[in-house]
Amino acid sequence: MSIDMTYFEINQIKSDIEIFINELDNRSLLLRSNNLNQEEKEFFVFISKHIVFFKYLYNGMGKMYFFKVIISDLYYYILSILKNETRYIYLNERSIIENYTRAVVKKTVEEDHVTNNLFLIMKKMNFAFDFKNEDYSLIKDEYVTSCGYIHGGNILDDNLAFVFNECMSNTKFIKDTSKYYKRITKIFRIYDKMLISEYGEDISGCFHRRKTLLKYLLGNDCYNLIFEVIKQ
Repeated sequence: MSIDMTYFEINQIKSDIEIFINELDNRSLLLRSNNLNQEEKEFFVFISKHIVFFKYLYNGMGKMYFFKVIISDLYYYILSILKNETRYIYLNERSIIENYTRAVVKKTVEEDHVTNNLFLIMKKMNFAFDFKNEDYSLIKDEYVTSCGYIHGGNILDDNLAFVFNECMSNTKFIKDTSKYYKRITKIFRIYDKMLISEYGEDISGCFHRRKTLLKYLLGNDCYNLIFEVIKQ
């Protein structure tokens, strides 16, 4: 009887993610004096799967810089959530969106440092799935929001002492985390499909004879999409 090596690989990754989530739970108790709730755990599992996914891409596609940066940003993104540091959440989020976009349009900072130019290129691209105007708007609006938090937003209108105390306290957090997690999850899933559309053959090679692993990491939509892309 043949042994399904993918089965063991998936189980190993599941175990690794479970250990990671337990570590995050312990960190949450230390940093916030409370354990992770179920919604947070599910979101961090989702992010963890993407870290693993990008490691496969980085190692299998010539160590592309975009993917290395995203991996690093995802770790710091998780940490900023655990520490309730809203500005750093959006700082990492902005970098993740920028590098996802750069990977999709295949342009480095040296080739074009203006992110808005990249969004315009992405908007006009033809993907192997139905990339809707509302998908584009969702991504662009989130990027604008992240820039607003990083560059100060309305807080720049307040007096010096108030701004200083806000920076010192660092307790301001996203109001509706449930909506936030759902929004970010949707954005990631859109970008995942864009990457598969643009790098289908390469990603297929990274998961050669291990498409069930890709399915575990990214879900059914990406699993089905990659077969559509590579048969074209």
